[in-house]
Amino acid sequence: MKRFWLSQAPTLARSDTVAPAWWVITRRELRDTLTDWRLLIPLVLLALALPTLIAGALVLFVNFVQQDAVAVQIMPFLILLVGFLPAGFSLILALESFAGERERNTLETLLAMPLGDRELYLAKLIAALALPLLGALLSQLVLVTWLLVLVPDVALSALQPLRSLLLLALVITMALVMVGGAVIISSHVTTVRAASLLSSLVLVPMALIVQLIAFLIVSDRWELVVALWVGLVIAAAGLVQIGMRAFSREELLAREQIRRSWFGQRKRPRRQIAWFGGGSIWIVARRELIEITRDWRSVGLLIFLLILMPVGLVTGIRALYPQLKDPLALAPLIPFGGVLAGFVPISFALVAALESFVGERERNTLEALCALPVTDRQLFFGKLVGTLLIPLLTALLTQYLFYGLVALNFPDLYADGMSPALLLQMGLLTVVVAVALVTGAVSLSIHAGSVREASMLASGILLPTTALLQAQAPYFIARRFDVIWLGMLAIFVVGLAFLRSGLQTFRRAAIFSRNREEMGLRRLWAVFRRFFCEYHPAGVPLYEYVGLPFSPLRFYRYELPMLLHELRLPLAVSLLAAIGGIWFGMSQASVRVFPSVERTLDQIAYGPDPSLWLVLFVVFNNLRVSILSNLFAPFSLGVFPFLVPATVFAQIGYVCGRLIERGGVGTDNPLTFLFAYLLPHGSIELPVFMLSAALGLRMGAAVLTAPGEFTVGENLLWAAAQTVKVWLLLIAPLVVVAALIEGLITPLVIRWAY
Repeated sequence: MKRFWLSQAPTLARSDTVAPAWWVITRRELRDTLTDWRLLIPLVLLALALPTLIAGALVLFVNFVQQDAVAVQIMPFLILLVGFLPAGFSLILALESFAGERERNTLETLLAMPLGDRELYLAKLIAALALPLLGALLSQLVLVTWLLVLVPDVALSALQPLRSLLLLALVITMALVMVGGAVIISSHVTTVRAASLLSSLVLVPMALIVQLIAFLIVSDRWELVVALWVGLVIAAAGLVQIGMRAFSREELLAREQIRRSWFGQRKRPRRQIAWFGGGSIWIVARRELIEITRDWRSVGLLIFLLILMPVGLVTGIRALYPQLKDPLALAPLIPFGGVLAGFVPISFALVAALESFVGERERNTLEALCALPVTDRQLFFGKLVGTLLIPLLTALLTQYLFYGLVALNFPDLYADGMSPALLLQMGLLTVVVAVALVTGAVSLSIHAGSVREASMLASGILLPTTALLQAQAPYFIARRFDVIWLGMLAIFVVGLAFLRSGLQTFRRAAIFSRNREEMGLRRLWAVFRRFFCEYHPAGVPLYEYVGLPFSPLRFYRYELPMLLHELRLPLAVSLLAAIGGIWFGMSQASVRVFPSVERTLDQIAYGPDPSLWLVLFVVFNNLRVSILSNLFAPFSLGVFPFLVPATVFAQIGYVCGRLIERGGVGTDNPLTFLFAYLLPHGSIELPVFMLSAALGLRMGAAVLTAPGEFTVGENLLWAAAQTVKVWLLLIAPLVVVAALIEGLITPLVIRWAY
């Protein structure tokens, strides 16, 4: 099939079979998206792997807790959430609709296409909407399919036809609202950076709406969910109509990239870096602060968010207050509302931080920055402080302004939901989230080749963080603030990991000399194949590889021992996860009793019958858990692989602890349980799980540091190649062997032992 480019528009006009001009633009945008692996890989993972992982977690919850009513309430929200996350990627494409064309010097060619302003606008809107919406619908379909297969009774109770159609319509409408707003922004700004700064005005309000819908779904207020959907439909239609009416190619082409001075003041010449005084870190930080305050878009947006978020949330509470039978049911959400209000300015800091170094390159100030008489560490900390300070102060002001407005307007609600200790904890949570996100963003900015890549990284960090905050909502509702403290500790550890990564990988000479590297799929495959076929320790440059062919014999004799030696730290962390899981499981055995577990322990002497179906189920389940945890390892910084041995050994520790609590003799003897149920296949399966977790931990660590002469991308490819090789030649065969023992031999051992 012939491929059409914008430069071929005159030829198309003379062709006998002329494609519509709007379709030429849409098809070109779709093709460019499908060939960009940085967009395609996260979208595929969100559409296929994430719903599979969520389905597995929900099935474990249903089987372990045996509370079907809770699962019926949670399922609709999970379906909405897995659709919202891929739809959020439409912002990346929509924000670049026109600002990206200007930066790529293709705007004039685009505007010369023989079609009207409305057709051009709609073509860009459709191109930005198509693939993310397809990914969102596919993600919902995958999750629903898994639920119907694994827990059909609970799924059929939760997925009523009209409610399922409503969830589908909500995702489509929210995607259209986000794309409509983002395309309007892109057509009225001159740079991708400016569009990224304004992206929070679209994404974060939609995340708040998703959170509100979750509260209404759990409260079984579907009539209000329908009302919200009607409002979103009106908003989407209004945004599309406003965008078509306001779009003018003449104004877009004539618009210049001008920084307007405040209040019509005469623009002063740019101060040289040497003008700034003070400490070494403060020199860089104050320069960054002045850059932010001189940009009217940045300051105007922060002031707008400072007023909009508290007033908007309080207005929403005022609208819901008379609708609820028990208005005090909103009290547990007051602390969470303040955190969300403060999160919006933090998302602004994320965009600015991701452009810390790549933005300097595109503004032609990187040479002056690198010439500063400061160390690399001081330069990094200066950028970190400069991008963090103003958004963090704005976030805290926004958060506590919300709490103050709630206390003035709803004193009973504030008294029931807040306390001085909670005020301090919520403020610390905002600070921890801000520091972790900005530290990660500045660290990732070192490796971005352009502002466009930085914008992609912004969505890649902002979307999971938004989902993480939404996942914390049940703990706020349950008033489990001890769990929130644990979450804060985990976020703090992630922030330290990002800080360590940034300090290790930041070298101004490398940034100054780095050229933008084209990482197409062919090059990625070539590098991956070289790492897969021939083993060298991480950090050995590519030019030292001699091109040896792949050899399983060489892998077993030489490469595997060297690889295990290199994985000694991840293996130690995996072992610590297992020990911690056993301790946690046994500590919970005396305080938490689950009826489903007790019924199983009552029948512990009657194990399953030997069966090939059991073998197939065990193989499928073990491969699913291990593969998915390793796939999400780079995006979770190794958290998912760490949880695999921790969860497995926590279950073993809990069962042993319950057996001890039940007396520990006869059929309740924990040693008999370990010998019969675990020893036959567990002697193979459990070490395999720990090795798989170690490989996943290595992949998670790969995005935080780059050993030797590796880049972060090469380090991640090296870890992925070793993981695939070990999986194919060692883990997968051992998983099959362990499953055969578990399905055919372990049941016989159970009968003999009991």
